[in-house]
Amino acid sequence: MVQGGIATDEVECLALERKNVSEASDPGEPLDSVDPRSLPEITERVASEVTKALRRSRRPLVVTGLSFTRGRAAGELLRFVEQQGVPFVSTLHAKGFLPESHANWCGVLGRARRTDVQASVRRADLILAIGYDPIEMNYEEWTGSTPVIHVSTEKAEAGPDVHMLLDASGDMDRAVDALAELRPVPNDWSPAEFEAHRTALERALRPDCDGLGPHQVIDAVREVLPEDGILAYDVGAHTHQIATQWRTDRPWTCLATNGWSSMGFGMPAAYAAKLVHPDRAVVGIVGDGCFQMTVGELATAKRLDLAVPIVVLNDGWLGLMKVKQERSAYGLHGSYLGEPSPTPPHYFGVPCRSARDLPELRNAIGWGLNLGGPSVIEAFVDVAPYSQTVFD
Repeated sequence: MVQGGIATDEVECLALERKNVSEASDPGEPLDSVDPRSLPEITERVASEVTKALRRSRRPLVVTGLSFTRGRAAGELLRFVEQQGVPFVSTLHAKGFLPESHANWCGVLGRARRTDVQASVRRADLILAIGYDPIEMNYEEWTGSTPVIHVSTEKAEAGPDVHMLLDASGDMDRAVDALAELRPVPNDWSPAEFEAHRTALERALRPDCDGLGPHQVIDAVREVLPEDGILAYDVGAHTHQIATQWRTDRPWTCLATNGWSSMGFGMPAAYAAKLVHPDRAVVGIVGDGCFQMTVGELATAKRLDLAVPIVVLNDGWLGLMKVKQERSAYGLHGSYLGEPSPTPPHYFGVPCRSARDLPELRNAIGWGLNLGGPSVIEAFVDVAPYSQTVFD
C-alpha cells in the first residue's frame, strides 16, 4: 500500500533515469525540480510571517521533507538553521539534504526510536516545515497543537486540527533564500540540549542483544562505505532502523521507498543506482523476506556484472510483522520464516558469504566491495532488538 496513491519508488527510479540521461554531475542537483517561473511568488509573505513567528517563539524547529529534495536551497536553509540556532529533523526521504553530522540535527520523523525524536518535536513551540510533503506523514500524526508554518511548492491541505499559521505554496527556493537573510532571533535552545538528545538517541538505537544485532550490521556498512557511497534498502523492520541510524551528509545517497510500500525495492534500486553511478560504491541492505521476493534480481546483476554487495539481514522472521503483532498483543502467526538455512556458495552464479559475528561481517563486507562483481552477504542477526527500537 502506498500513501497518497503515489509510488515513490517509481518516482525515485525515474529521477535516477533522468539524471543519467542528462549526465548531471552535481550530486546535489535537483532531479525533478519545478520551473520557478511557473510558481507563485511567496518570498515577502514567508519572510514576514516567519520573522513574526520567530519573535513570538522560544523553541522553533525546522522540519524538511520530500518536496525539499526537489529544490536547490539546502545551503541557504542550513545557513538559516545556524544563524537562528535552531534544531532540525527530517523525514526519511530528506536524509542528507541537510547534513546529519551537524550539531543541530535531531533525528528522523516516524521511524526507529520515534518517541525520542517526537520528544524534541514536543519541546518545540513553532514548526517551520520547509518542503514537507504529507504523503510521508500527515501533519495530524505528529504536530499536535504546535503552530506550523508550511513552505513548499504545494499546499499542505492539512485538516482543521492542525494549527496552521501559514500554508504557503510557491517558489520555495526564493523563499528560503530570504529566510537565510533574516537577522538572528534569540531562543531558548542550547547546543548542550541537542548533544544530550543525540547521545541518548544513539544509545537507544543500539540495544544489547544475543549474537549479531541489525544495528551492528548497519554500523559496519556505514564505517566502510565512502561519503558519496549509495545505500539502497528495502521495506521491513530494518527500514525504520536504517532511517534513523544511518548518517549521511550527501543527498541521494540513502534510497528507500515510501512507507508503507510493498517489499521488493532494495535490490533493484541498488542495481539501478550502480548503473547510474558506476564509479561510486553501492550497497543494498534487505531483510530475508525481501530477499526471498527478489532473489531473481541476482541473475540480472550477474549478467550486467554489477559490483554491488547485497547484505541480507537473515533472522528467520518477517521482523516488522512480528513487532506489530507483539504491539497488538496478538499471537505470532505467519511471521516466522523458519530456521535460516546454511549459506550456499552462490545464487545464480553470484558468490555468497555468511557472517555470524562482527569480524566475519567486516571481512565479508570488504570482500564484497572489492570483488568487482555482484555478491551476497548473509548476516545472521538477532531479531529481538527490533522490538526495542522500531516503534518505541
